[in-house]
Amino acid sequence: MDKLVQKRNAQGMIDANTAADAAKMEMLQRQVAEYELLLQEMRKVNIKTVENMEQMQRAIEASFRKIEEFQVGNDAYAATESLLADMKKQMEESFRRSDDFFHKECVKVYRNVQASTTEELNKQTDVLTAKQQEGGKRQNMLFPVAVITMLLVAADILIHLFNIVLPF
Repeated sequence: MDKLVQKRNAQGMIDANTAADAAKMEMLQRQVAEYELLLQEMRKVNIKTVENMEQMQRAIEASFRKIEEFQVGNDAYAATESLLADMKKQMEESFRRSDDFFHKECVKVYRNVQASTTEELNKQTDVLTAKQQEGGKRQNMLFPVAVITMLLVAADILIHLFNIVLPF
């Protein structure tokens, strides 16, 4: 009779552990989906920024063409030449500042995602370690699988971030 009760309690514990593991896996999948949505938003912002820069360059080129056309038909060529040189310097400086700002923002986002991923990974590792210590052989097998899964998710997120920050 005692063996039957022990077997039933063990099966109940296994079922409870399985349900807890399934809940954790579902939570991890939701987090990965949230990270993917954030990465998609970052990609959209990146694409919009590139489009804006292209429009800005076209407008600048059109302005330079008009100034050059004006210079050809105008006797005050020397004055407009220095004006054009100043405008080019200002535009180059604006582009440099824009690039610096965009890079800085991408680095901030990357660091925030990296920090939250690391923090969540540490939390989940602590939880899994505690479960492993109180669990038994079954959890000894699940812990490496969970850690590898979390590392793969973190690596995937970092790869996506690098693709956004440094698109090639």
